[in-house]
Amino acid sequence: MKPKVALVMGGGAGTGRATALGFAEEGASVVIADVNEEGGRETLAQVQATGGHGLFVRADMSEAADVQNVVAQALQVFGGLHMVSNNAALSAPNKPVTDLSEDEWDRCMAVTLRGVWLCMKYQLPLIEASGGGAIVNVASVSGIRGEAFQSAYAAAKGGVINLSKTVAVEYAKRGIRINTVCPGGINSGGMAFYLEKMPEMRDRTLNAHAMGRLAEPREIADAVVYLCSDRASFITGHDLVVDGGIMVRSNVIDL
Repeated sequence: MKPKVALVMGGGAGTGRATALGFAEEGASVVIADVNEEGGRETLAQVQATGGHGLFVRADMSEAADVQNVVAQALQVFGGLHMVSNNAALSAPNKPVTDLSEDEWDRCMAVTLRGVWLCMKYQLPLIEASGGGAIVNVASVSGIRGEAFQSAYAAAKGGVINLSKTVAVEYAKRGIRINTVCPGGINSGGMAFYLEKMPEMRDRTLNAHAMGRLAEPREIADAVVYLCSDRASFITGHDLVVDGGIMVRSNVIDL
């Protein structure tokens, strides 16, 4: 990937941090953006500790000015942009669809779907001007199959998948590939918080995966880095499911 420039939106923890480290290991300079300054700076420190080059920029993905600033910093510091992982998202509370407030719905959409649109809106011109590249938007299996009591999140992630396909067509002849990665459960802070609040769900959550475990953040990050690399040069408009077998796991037969 040398001398490529990568950007990870939501790079302050979990999969985003693992993706930033994965890009750095491949030789890319990495811009790390996150609303969590402490987490983002820790990711930058880990990138630098491995000998990589990086930059942290505080940004809220739902704010156009913040996204524009991240892209401007990538250009100013590293001279361009070639690879992007739009990773940040915000779920809504676990509630029946009729119990969600308008604010809860709107906030989830603002970050999880509108944020991805804003990111691509301002990332694409710089990637094209830099000679082309790739964007991977992190979606979810929830966006493919739906998710009970997560209507806003599932709808937003479904929107991310179809938005990505649309942009993939628009930019296919302009040197930019757009794909999504659709994870299942990930062994990260968000899942730990969820299982801590509802420990009775732990075994059921693990068993929902055919492999009987959650993904480690690096396993998702590896898929993102691959799709951004030249090894995936003929892949665009694709949804890569990385779910440990959730989508094929039988709900009838107890294995």
